[in-house]
Amino acid sequence: MRRWQVVAAAALVATLTVLASCSSTSERLSADATTTTASGAATVSEHQTDTPAAPPTVPEATAPVATEAPTTEAPAAPAGNTVVVIKVVDGDTIDVAGGVRVRVIGIDTPERGVCGAKEATESLRTLIGDQRVTLVPGARDDHDRYGRLLRYLDVNGVDLGLQQIRTGHAIARYDSRDGYGRHAREDQYIATAGSSPRPCGLGGTAPQTTVAAAPAPAPPVAPSPAPAPAPAAGGTDQRFGTCAAAIAAGLGPYRSGVDPEYAWYRDADHDGTVCAR
Repeated sequence: MRRWQVVAAAALVATLTVLASCSSTSERLSADATTTTASGAATVSEHQTDTPAAPPTVPEATAPVATEAPTTEAPAAPAGNTVVVIKVVDGDTIDVAGGVRVRVIGIDTPERGVCGAKEATESLRTLIGDQRVTLVPGARDDHDRYGRLLRYLDVNGVDLGLQQIRTGHAIARYDSRDGYGRHAREDQYIATAGSSPRPCGLGGTAPQTTVAAAPAPAPPVAPSPAPAPAPAAGGTDQRFGTCAAAIAAGLGPYRSGVDPEYAWYRDADHDGTVCAR
């Protein structure tokens, strides 16, 4: 074999040896890197398990800004509550605390200025007195067309609307008979109205006013007779103020110097005799 071929073969063997060594070193480094990475991941995992991560920070919610103006309407009185009466408007309407106007369900009283209105208003005011009133629902609608709250009025269990009917200050109205729908106490109201007087402003008769008869003139009083004079001492006749009275009593005549009674009376004709018949 020629010299240059020997040298070339030796160089090829050396080159293959180096390549094999490099490949082995590369595989070892790769395995070490994998082991290190796994070990490091395990360490991090253990650390994360021991110390929990802090929760993310959430910004506080900002309160919404009101865009609508607050309502100015008075709140409606809740159903079935007890309230203070501020004013009795008329025989079937009141104002209560909170600025709420309440119309009594199922009755009608004369309007102000009409016959019977004043009496109906005073009757409701007397029924309420200084007591708190319980508002009880029962109509088909919660409010009437004027915006008034529709409620029964109860005081200590007494139905004031029914009392207004019973005493002749209201009639049963605004119910299923005239298109307003049936209300809870309608039957009782109608039955009571059938046996009660109607107020004059709603087709009834005006309240009867009893006029006392003029007293009869007293009979003339007869004048009392003059008291009889006391009898005179010494057995004389009864003494009168005049001869006429003595004569009427059946006494006289009296003569001068004979009868002591002569001195009691005036001898007008100077004939010595008085009280002559």
